[in-house]
Amino acid sequence: MKRVALVILVLSLWSIETKAQMQQGSWMLEGSAGFNRSRSYFPDTDEKSNPVSGYTLHPKAGFFVTDNLALGLSGLFANTWGRNQSYDPDIPGDYKKGNILNYGGGVFLRKYAPINESLSFFAEVGSEVSWIKEISFHNEPLGKMENSVRRVISAQAILGLQYLISPKLGVHLQTNLLQYQNSQELPAEFSEFRAGFLIDPRFGLTIFL
Repeated sequence: MKRVALVILVLSLWSIETKAQMQQGSWMLEGSAGFNRSRSYFPDTDEKSNPVSGYTLHPKAGFFVTDNLALGLSGLFANTWGRNQSYDPDIPGDYKKGNILNYGGGVFLRKYAPINESLSFFAEVGSEVSWIKEISFHNEPLGKMENSVRRVISAQAILGLQYLISPKLGVHLQTNLLQYQNSQELPAEFSEFRAGFLIDPRFGLTIFL
C-alpha cells in the first residue's frame, strides 16, 4: 500500500512540475538546427544548377510573460556552400566554389497549446536582422574574391510540435508556414515571400528553468 501511495505521489509531483515549466515567470533556453541541400532545374531544358548545401543554427532565450506565452530573443548563424562541378582551370576567371555566411539576431513571441503533460503544439511569430557575407573562389589570375556584405530583414510564422522527455527538457520539430525576406545591398533591393508547410524544417532542444 505504501508503494502504491509513493508511486501516486511521484506521478503527481511529475505532473505538477511538468505543467509549471510553461507558467508565468519561468524561462526557456532553446537551440535548433536545420540542414538543406538543393539544386535548380530549368524548365524545357536538360540544364540544372550545381547542388548547394548548408546548415542553420538558431539559439533562443525566452521568458514566459503569462502561462504558455513566451517572449524572447533569437540568434542566427548559417553557412551555405556550393562547388562548380564543371569547373575548368583553363578558362580564365572560371568560378570554382563559393561560401555564404549569415549571422544576426531578432525577437520572437511563442504560444504553447498543451495537448497533455508531455505533448504541446506551439505557434510562433518572429523577426530578425542578419548580415550575409559571400566569398567566391576563382582560378588564376583572379584568385579569391570577397563580395560586399548585405543586410537582410526577415519575418516568419512558425508551427511546431514539442515533446517533454523530462520535466525540464523537451525536443521539438518546427517548420515555417510563412516567410518574408528583404535583402538590401545598395543600390539594389530584393524581396521574397514564401508560403507552405515544410519551409526550412528544424529539429531542436528546449530547456525550461
